[in-house]
Amino acid sequence: MTFVLLCPRSGAEVLAAEYADFLSYSGLTPAELEQRPLDNPSADLGSFDGVEGVFIGGSPFTITRPVDVEWQEAISQKLVDFIQVESERQRFGIFSTCYGTSMLAHYLDGEVNSKYSESAGTSEVSLTDAGRVDPITGALPDRFTALTGHKDSVVRVPEEATLLATGETCPVQIYRYRENVWTSQFHPEMDAAGITRRLSFYEDEGYCDPAEIAETYARFEGQDTAAANSLLRRFVEHSRSSLGMVS
Repeated sequence: MTFVLLCPRSGAEVLAAEYADFLSYSGLTPAELEQRPLDNPSADLGSFDGVEGVFIGGSPFTITRPVDVEWQEAISQKLVDFIQVESERQRFGIFSTCYGTSMLAHYLDGEVNSKYSESAGTSEVSLTDAGRVDPITGALPDRFTALTGHKDSVVRVPEEATLLATGETCPVQIYRYRENVWTSQFHPEMDAAGITRRLSFYEDEGYCDPAEIAETYARFEGQDTAAANSLLRRFVEHSRSSLGMVS
């Protein structure tokens, strides 16, 4: 084990699909990536001694319309506490996708609402000046296509956060918290096949119109998401090159 994937969701099939997506675009092998499901309120994050980096996957949790309040609150608080501690210690990097963006903003004095929610589909993302020089996002083109689908949207990032990427349909797409925590509103782990597979588990959860599911899936075909997907491998490379910088 060199990296950990924390998954605040339940269901063996969707967990397996998410794990496969992260393996595909991180460049890691199964021996290098340990998945830890956080599928109930008492789930423990586990030990992080000796890890090179941590991913936090997406989740059915939402700040604006929570479904299972007990589960969401318990796991979200554990994740935020973990992020705050490790952003102080800087033992390793953390990269969170989708829910983590609104979770951090909500718990760390940012602002979240549903004004810029996006139905499942593509989003055009543009780097900010800070994003162009960030060690993770700096290698990306100034503008690229990403796959997304979220009910929450961040309208103000946490005080100690730096906005790295924005978009016309959702102004907060990537930000860095302190120096070693990155979070993206879109899903860098998914391509057309990945988002089609993921949505199949949540077709009735409001991410797209159930009456137009076939059309939604068809719109994913042929989309070039290579730049967005490269974020995961870049995070791995940066984590390995920075390991041991802070003891």
